[in-house]
Amino acid sequence: MGNVRVAVVGAGPAGAALSLLLARGGAEILLVERETDFERVFRGEALMPLGLEMLHQMGLRERLRELPGDTLDAWDIHLDRKRVMHIEEPSRELGDLALRIVSQSVLLSSLIDEAKKHPAFAFRPGVSVRDLVRDGDRVTGLLVSTPDGEETLAADLVIGTDGRASLTRKRAGLELQLLNESYDILWFKLPLPKLLEGSNPIQIFASGACATLAYRSWDGRWQLAWMLPKGGWRSARERDWLAECAALLPDPLSEHVLSHRDALVGPSLLDVMVGRCPRWHAPGLLLLGDAAHPMSLVRAQGINMALRDAVVAANHLVPMLRAGGDVGAALAAIQREREPEIAKAQTLQYREARGQRWARERPWLMKPMLALVPWMMRSDVIQDFIQKTWLRQQRPLRMGIADVRLRV
Repeated sequence: MGNVRVAVVGAGPAGAALSLLLARGGAEILLVERETDFERVFRGEALMPLGLEMLHQMGLRERLRELPGDTLDAWDIHLDRKRVMHIEEPSRELGDLALRIVSQSVLLSSLIDEAKKHPAFAFRPGVSVRDLVRDGDRVTGLLVSTPDGEETLAADLVIGTDGRASLTRKRAGLELQLLNESYDILWFKLPLPKLLEGSNPIQIFASGACATLAYRSWDGRWQLAWMLPKGGWRSARERDWLAECAALLPDPLSEHVLSHRDALVGPSLLDVMVGRCPRWHAPGLLLLGDAAHPMSLVRAQGINMALRDAVVAANHLVPMLRAGGDVGAALAAIQREREPEIAKAQTLQYREARGQRWARERPWLMKPMLALVPWMMRSDVIQDFIQKTWLRQQRPLRMGIADVRLRV
């Protein structure tokens, strides 16, 4: 199988993980990445049990323990600056599968370092794809731009894992059908507030059309994500956007944000679009991860589904490449196996986002309910019921919907 050339476009979670698995299987792998430094692009940091399990199956359990980061211990949900729910994260029960915040740049570097142990693997950062090379209707390689000029890279199979704005998808003419969910996310970091020292909750602050998510990042700083209506950043950046974001937070945290303006790291804008390609493949080409099905940010499904895509793709591609089988049939089988879980996860993400939006936009209804919160929180029975109900409802997005096992 060593003379089978596979070009993987994009060294995100799907691309790095699949490159490692295919290199282990004996394929000749070339992984190209536009960026020269993983730190230059903010990437998701949350590994759910459904993603962690994939990394464990790849034999990376011990390596994960060494990555900078920490487990999360609770969820705190605020509506109109008032905490309405506190859910303890079952980290002790989950053990090594406990929801974890990690440096994705270090995780990607670790995957690539593992792949480099195989002589038929090559990684080329700073290489941008310009177009696909074809022989008739079949993709046979890549036209790329490098620091030394343009270059043509021949490949028996091209795999596009280049994210939600995938150039590979566009050049292949594979349609992306968008779902009715899109918004802007502004990521930025600040020093960790003192009142959060010693704990590590994910906090959600919501009011009206906007919401902010916050947690302690892998580097000890406070990571915030401000959600805006689509296109909202264009006008917000002309105003005091940090003050607008801080206005969603309770007073002590709001004051912390405004008093630490000078220590702000960022912001970085993410244009969120959600959808699926009806067809993930063409002759000689396969799309995976957000290139095939950009996910909502609800419950950090992007990175975790990408890892599951990589495992399923390896299960089909390694035997096919070894035996010289039907590439088209293998690509179709990958989509057929992965699509049901992706569709269900996107439906659950949309349902949760719609429920949160419904509550934010009806303060006249929520205020009477908020008045009951302090009383409810004093009852261990009610709190235990809320915790179990919430975790049960969240289980599919935390543990996965399909049974995914690495077989190669």
